[in-house]
Amino acid sequence: MKLFVLFFISFIFSVSSNAANLKQLAKKNNQPVHITADKLEAFDKTGVYKFFGNVVATRGDMKLTADKMTVFKNLKTGEIDKIICDGRVIMTKENKIAKGDKAVYESKEQKITLMGNASVKSDKNTIISDIIVYYIDKDYAVAQSLNRQKRVEVTIYPNKKRGK
Repeated sequence: MKLFVLFFISFIFSVSSNAANLKQLAKKNNQPVHITADKLEAFDKTGVYKFFGNVVATRGDMKLTADKMTVFKNLKTGEIDKIICDGRVIMTKENKIAKGDKAVYESKEQKITLMGNASVKSDKNTIISDIIVYYIDKDYAVAQSLNRQKRVEVTIYPNKKRGK
């Protein structure tokens, strides 16, 4: 279960970073993942693990919180196939924060989807949308609105280091 949190949290912070940063995070996979929740239901025969109530997953300086987290493990390979976080999903790392009503990590597609009041903030830069999808392998993100009244909002501040 160590690898799932790494990829899940890394997505949000890579939206505003580059592929090199994601590779650096992947190298830190020897750090333990610590998960706390009010309740855990573990179904070893089916590879489903459900964490309920005040879920907090941490790894190094990365933190994920949600009301509920369901992990689906591939019984043949032991790898994580899918993770679904529901309710007040918040992911933080250093000066970066991502929020949404729901987040889904899909291993096969190598993508993470943040849904419902989705937002990503890195320093002062922000993306706000109904849905934000990050394709891990391609280092590519898509934000979209679900209705015509609400549009994708992006605010980008100039990088002070570029002028030097």
